[in-house]
Amino acid sequence: MAETKASDSCRRVMEIEIPPEVVREKLQAIAVQFQRHARLPGFRPGKAPLAMVRQRFNEDIRSQLLQELVPEYVEAQVKQHNWDPVGPPSVTEIEYAEDSPLKFKATVEVVPEFALQDYSGLKVEVEEAEVTDDDVQKSLEQLQNQSASYVNVEPRPIQDGDFASIAVQGVSHGKDVPGVELKEVLCEIGGPETVPEFTQNLRGAELGQEVAFDVAYPADFRDGRLAGKTIAYRVKVLGIKRKQLPPLDDDFARELGEFDSLEGLRQRIRENLIQSGREHSEAEGKKTLRKKLVELHDFSVPETLVDRQVERRMDRLRRHLASQGIDSQRLAWDWDKVRQSQRSEAAEEVKSSLILERIADQEAIAVEEAELSRELEELGKAVNQPLAPLRARLTTEGGLDKIKSRLRIEKALGWVFQNAKVKSLGAGRTEPGPR
Repeated sequence: MAETKASDSCRRVMEIEIPPEVVREKLQAIAVQFQRHARLPGFRPGKAPLAMVRQRFNEDIRSQLLQELVPEYVEAQVKQHNWDPVGPPSVTEIEYAEDSPLKFKATVEVVPEFALQDYSGLKVEVEEAEVTDDDVQKSLEQLQNQSASYVNVEPRPIQDGDFASIAVQGVSHGKDVPGVELKEVLCEIGGPETVPEFTQNLRGAELGQEVAFDVAYPADFRDGRLAGKTIAYRVKVLGIKRKQLPPLDDDFARELGEFDSLEGLRQRIRENLIQSGREHSEAEGKKTLRKKLVELHDFSVPETLVDRQVERRMDRLRRHLASQGIDSQRLAWDWDKVRQSQRSEAAEEVKSSLILERIADQEAIAVEEAELSRELEELGKAVNQPLAPLRARLTTEGGLDKIKSRLRIEKALGWVFQNAKVKSLGAGRTEPGPR
């Protein structure tokens, strides 16, 4: 016997009553199991009277009774109503007495029921991928810089524009700073990425000279190992070099590989920049479409799913901080506030994913085996693991289904984008141009 109430579009509250005869039968079976292994004074193992066993292990037997009967009846109710639960049930208000029905209340969150609104032909504005000659030239100069060589100059005082080859030792509070003790590193004197104190103290120094100075780093410094610290440096000049750029000519293009001329290299750079711009514009357009889909549908999302998405976002934040050399455990942040600040966007992400899953159902969108294999190959390269053991591990851990679900949602979003009414804006424009 069960009574079901919908407290909102995601939560289902079940008031369940298990008949006393069912409870008695299960109680007897559990007590017999306990009897087989019970060790009581004066009785051989398994020979103690059942009544004595039930009295001695009353709480344990009751606990086992609840563990077996409650999930069974909750699951039966969930199946009867064809609900899709998103987490384990919460069981409260348990009423149990011998020879009486077992009563309890179970609350479960389910995937919300909602009607798909008309998502075909949504309007979205995307910025055109425009590439100028200056853009191409900047990319070309970046390649030129990457191919630069550094040549020694005759001994003289260091000046702006030089690259000083230096050995560095850094100390904070009497201890060496990890990653700061370097045998040799190039330091561009007066360079935009060079800490000013290095330029100031090395300018005018000569080969073999040692200098000592302190650097007080701001709390938001890009390198988390140094942020907010004052480091005492000892620096020795090992060499003085000048940067030598290769000429931008056909030989330079040919040295990069498959190009016959500098013009061919320029053309490839332009094509790559256009493709990159299009991919960025499409990504921004898809982001806008997800928001539009959310605005188009009015339903609540399960808090369980929101909680999970918040934790995913928190994990990404911690990994990002770690990539910057920042130990998140040492940050004096109010992590509860940080977590709370993620809930709005997390709820929107969950809602848009639920909508896109329904669209995938509606449009019969599926993930092909070849698409899944490509994704796994890329993942295998990223984690340096062969495909077969990676796939086996993901299958065992349930990760394969998560990857399939993500790919299916991405395909559904791609379908919506391909069928949207896309209006192109000129690069950098924020208002629609003339038709």
